[in-house]
Formats: sequence, structure tokens, C-alpha cells
Amino acid sequence: MNPHVEAPILTAGLFDYAEWRAERLQRVRSLLAWLDDSGLLLDQSRPLLQQQIARLDNDRMTLAFVAEFSRGKSELINAIFFSGHGQRILPAGAGRTTMCPMELFSDATQPRGLRLLPIDTRLQSQTLAQWKSSPQVWTQFDLPSQDAQGLAQALTHLSDTQRVPLERAQELGFFHDAQELAQINAGADGEVEIPLWRHALVNFPHPLLDQGLTILDTPGLNAVGAEPELTLSLIPSANAVVFVLGADTGVTRSDLDIWNRHIAPTSGAQTLVALNKVDALWDPLLTAPQIAASIDHQVQTTAQTLRLAADRVFPVSAHKALLARIQSDGALLARSGMGQLENALNRAANIDRRSMLQGGLRETVEQVQADVSQQLRKQLQDAQDQLDELLGLRGKNANMVVLMLQRLAAERNEFDAGMAQVLALRAVNNRMLEKLREQFDAKSVLRDLEQLEARMGSALLKVGVKGELTRITTDLRTRLVNAETQIEEIRQMLAAAFMRANSEFGFTVSAPRVLRMSGLMQEFDRVAAAYTEHLSGVNWLKLQNNAYTLRTLRALSARVRDLFERALRDIENWDRSAIAQLDSQVRERKKQLNRRLATLQRIEDTKDSLHDRIAELQSQIAHIGNLQRGLAEQIERVIS
Repeated sequence: MNPHVEAPILTAGLFDYAEWRAERLQRVRSLLAWLDDSGLLLDQSRPLLQQQIARLDNDRMTLAFVAEFSRGKSELINAIFFSGHGQRILPAGAGRTTMCPMELFSDATQPRGLRLLPIDTRLQSQTLAQWKSSPQVWTQFDLPSQDAQGLAQALTHLSDTQRVPLERAQELGFFHDAQELAQINAGADGEVEIPLWRHALVNFPHPLLDQGLTILDTPGLNAVGAEPELTLSLIPSANAVVFVLGADTGVTRSDLDIWNRHIAPTSGAQTLVALNKVDALWDPLLTAPQIAASIDHQVQTTAQTLRLAADRVFPVSAHKALLARIQSDGALLARSGMGQLENALNRAANIDRRSMLQGGLRETVEQVQADVSQQLRKQLQDAQDQLDELLGLRGKNANMVVLMLQRLAAERNEFDAGMAQVLALRAVNNRMLEKLREQFDAKSVLRDLEQLEARMGSALLKVGVKGELTRITTDLRTRLVNAETQIEEIRQMLAAAFMRANSEFGFTVSAPRVLRMSGLMQEFDRVAAAYTEHLSGVNWLKLQNNAYTLRTLRALSARVRDLFERALRDIENWDRSAIAQLDSQVRERKKQLNRRLATLQRIEDTKDSLHDRIAELQSQIAHIGNLQRGLAEQIERVIS
């Protein structure tokens, strides 16, 4: 009997992560409901908690696998995710490789099955994102999710090819490289083989995919290089990227081209290298130490060639790992090296992401706790002041109540008159915020990019793109710098106004937190640098394809629009949260003044007894204490 094979580490980690995320989501929702039921949900707290709920609820995890053809990438995906089916699911092996980029996911709101985008759409300027909203263009195949063999058979469409004239293939983005042309295998009729499909969407229910996992499978330099959205958006935004090499071939020229052009520029700690087919080095004529030394030499050589730390290169045998899991052979699985790679993926995709989400969640709920605690302390102080005031009335004559009523009425009139300052503050804040919005106006932001698109669309030779793009992105970055300056002006204005309100009315409004745009500017700089470099001399031949150039520029426009819209949402939420503090305390002060007036009026009219009101305030103070303890417990449940 072979040793027992444990469940794949990454698979177990993904389920643990999904369970953790669902639990945190439930706890944040419970906190929101408790605050609402308790009457403690502040205007500035609701959007903060709702943002965290949306972030947890919509969280998706993308793992990208990138490789040149015949590196065993599909087999690696089979071994990591689909060994439980007892056979290969994705086409793998000689002559059955995946030919087009594929997104594998589960989404009940979208059509189930396999959708394939024809390769001819590369001749048009629409981006992949735009094509995804045009379902009629895609070819649809059903997927029998309960039949592993039928599922595998349906997915063989990912390997579909067609033969076309060389000129047509070059129009579609193939065979521009001198090495490719040298290795071309044209038939007697001069036609060459190319993929039939440009992009694949595989949407079917699966326990792992149902947890929000998306697998991005990107095969070959042609597939990667011809799709700017892949290299400049989808791959860099993945939670982890696995670059697959062949241990039998080492780092070939085309491997190095993919790495240097499309992965290394955005490579981070989440980028791993799988040195696959390591079983080719299992020479039965060598001793185990000699085989280990040979594998280590290949790892070190690969790391040096890619200029990468050796501990991010993992020697594996996807074929042996898949076989070991199907046959429950623990010894073979251990020898395949898959466990080390899955551990690293688990750390990058699960543990690090969980830590990031937990950090943001902790920051949010601690801010909510601080704001609500401040309000409760103010309510407690007001109730105690009223109690002390009424306790001082015991044994006093009716004239004292009348004097207190007059004094309190004068205090309310003074407060109402002071509210004119609040209205004036709102007007000034709205004017400054409107001026700030102009920096993020979509038409204004994208005007230069649209003009560049129009000019490049009509230009015979696509020259000067890099210089023009550098100018445009510099201007766009200046908008972000100016916006940060305006944000600080708004913050200082509000801080000064809040300080006056605190001094005049005894409020406890905190100065708005400093809002920096450094993180967004860094992301903008990465996007701008990637697209500017992509639209440069190194891709000159591709740029002569009008559809390719326009597609790339439109993808950049979409990224810029997304970044600027996100920045504006953050700014508006920040401003709304700051103003909400003041509004909340204004409303609370009005309630408190009205309650005190009503209490004294009832006492004067003998409609209520002084004793009953004192008892009511004592009960209110005890209730506030219970709320403070309940708040602490709710917060602890979320962040523990």
C-alpha cells in the first residue's frame, strides 16, 4: 500500500481562507447591525463598515500561470487543482497544449460553460474587457461539470488551431520575431498554423473556484505579447504569478523574452518560478546525492539567469505529482517537489492576503470604535451633567427651575445662532471639493489620450507614441500632485473650523486624518511606465498594426479612468467622514438641549416629578455603560 496522500496544501489553504473570510464577513455584518440596533451607527461609520463588507464579500483571488509552449503548465494546473477528478482536466501532453489565454472561474451570475473569442477579433481595436460585454461574439460550449471525462473532452477546444497564409498570421500578431520566422513550419500551400481562439472564459462550478479563485492560464510569447491587457493589467494584478520553465530545456531565449518583457518589470514577492519536468533529471545511473546536486545546479543557474533569488525557484514534476495524487502515492508526491511550490503559493495567495485584509479591517473597526466611543463618552458626560443639575434642584423652590429654563433657552438660542457657522463651513467645503473634483473629471482626464488614439489611428507610421505618452502621463501625475495639495488645504480648513466649534460649543470633533495619495501615485507610476515602455521602439513592428495600437491605448485609458475614479471615491468618502463627525455632534447637542428643556418644563408644569427624571438619567447612564462594554465585545470579535 502506498503512503497516504494528504489533500493539496494550496487547496486546503484556499478553503481555510474562504472560511476565514466568510466568518469575518459575518462578524462585520453583525457589528453593523448591532450599531444600528443600538442607535450608535454614526454617519461616518456606516460607509467605512460597508466598504469592508463589500471588500470581503467580493474578494477574488487570481493565480496566474505563464509559460512558453510545452513547459507543462497545464499539467501543473491539473496537478495542483484538479487531481481529485482522477484524470487530466486541462489538455496537456504532446499536441494537446492550451493554445490561447484562459480564465478559469466560477460565477453563477454569468453564463456557465466554455466561451471562446475568435482570433480574428485581434484585427479590431476593442479591448478584451469590451469584448467580454459582447457575448454574441463568443462561441459557446456547454461543460458537463459532473462528468470529468466529458469536461476534459469539451476543454480540448482550447487546443483548436487553424491554418492561414503567413501574411494573415502576421496581421494577427504572429511570426514577427526572426527566430519564429526561422522555425516556421509552412505547408506546401504557404499556410501556417495559428490558434483558432484569442481568449477563453471557462465558467463552471467547482469547490475551489466557488471560493472566488480565478486561474489565469497564459501560454506562449505570442499570446502574451499580442495582448497588452494581459501583460499590463491581468498578470500584474494577480495575487501570485507562477512562471513555468522546463528543467530539461533550461531558460530558452523565448522564455527569457517572456520574463524580461512581461514579468520581471512588475515582478514582486508574489512571483514564483516552477522549474518543471525535473523528473527528466532523475537519471537511474546516478546516486540520489548526484541527482540532488544536478537539480540544485539547474535551480541556481535558472535563478542567476532570471536575476532572481534561488529560494523562489521550485524544481517540480507536475506529471509525477498528478500521477501520485491519482494513485495515492505519497512517496512519489514528495519526490515531485510539489509540496514546496504549493507552500509558497499558499503563503503568497492566502496567508499574505489574509494579513493584508485583516490589517485593513482592524484599521477600519478601530476607527469606528474610536468615533463611537467618543460619542458615548460625550453622551455619558451630558447625562451626568444633567443628573448633577437635577440633583442640585432637590429641595429648591420653583423660581430656581424658572431661572434654569431661562438660562437653558438662552443657551439654545446661542447654539442655533452659531449653527450659521456650520452652514458657512459646509458651503466653503463644497466649493473646495468641487474644485478638487475638476482634477478627476473623466472627460478632462482622458481628453489627451483620446486625441492620441485618434492621431495614431490615422497615422501611416506609428512614431512618437512614447514621447507623447510620456507628456500625457506627466500631466496626469501633476493632477494627482495638485489634488494632494488641495486635499491638505481642505483638511487644514476643516481642522481650524472643528477647533473653533470644539472651543465654542464643547464639541469633541477630531481633526480630519491626513490623506496621502502616495500609494495611488505609485500605482499610477507603475502603470504609466509599463505602457510607455510597451509603446516604444521594442514593439515598433506591433505598433504598425492599427488595431493593436488602439487596443493598447484604450486599455491604458481604462486603467487611468479606474485609478482616477477610485481616487475620487476615496477623497469623497474621506471628506464625508470628516463632515459627518460635526453633523453628528450638532444633532446630538440639539437633542440634548431639547431633552433638558423638556425635562425642566415638565418639572415646572408638575407633569413629571424630579425624582422620576433623576431615576431616568441614572438608568440612561447605566445603559451607556452597557453599550460601552457591548461595543468593546463586538470590536474584539471582529479583530481577534
